[in-house]
Amino acid sequence: MSHSTAPHPLPLSATSDQEHQQQFRRVMAELPAGVTVLTTMSPQGPVGMTTSAFTSLSMEPPLVLACLHHRSGTLAAIIEHGAFAVNVLADSMDHISRDFAEKPLPDRFTGVPHHHQDTVPVLRDAIAWITCRIHATHPGGDHTILIGTVTRAGRRNGEPLLRHRGAYRRFI
Repeated sequence: MSHSTAPHPLPLSATSDQEHQQQFRRVMAELPAGVTVLTTMSPQGPVGMTTSAFTSLSMEPPLVLACLHHRSGTLAAIIEHGAFAVNVLADSMDHISRDFAEKPLPDRFTGVPHHHQDTVPVLRDAIAWITCRIHATHPGGDHTILIGTVTRAGRRNGEPLLRHRGAYRRFI
């Protein structure tokens, strides 16, 4: 007979939808995640947004996925352009993460060094980047699941910026 010493999970029972949503958000904040900036081109110039909802999907063919709010201006630009880049932020780039999350869409690239690769902007100081063509999009609640076919990837030495419990973290 085995006995578990694991703590009992906190119940997800909530008295309202709003409380349930807040509890779900707190639970998801327990999962550390890398911080990325998705970038693309719009008719007005480069645009992008911060997201931690990113992962690899397949090695053959090489596919990645990101989840973006269905009303995101960056998502609309990605769909219009047909291509995007995923920039993995270095642990020193928390200010870039904030800018791409909080500034108005047209102002996010102001003062941010970047170059173009495969028709999309790549952040110069990112520790890794992937360029993609849109493979598919799928609805997912209030988000759109964006699947990209990897066209090129690169990396340099450095440590990634992480997000955990609503704060930026670094490896020790």
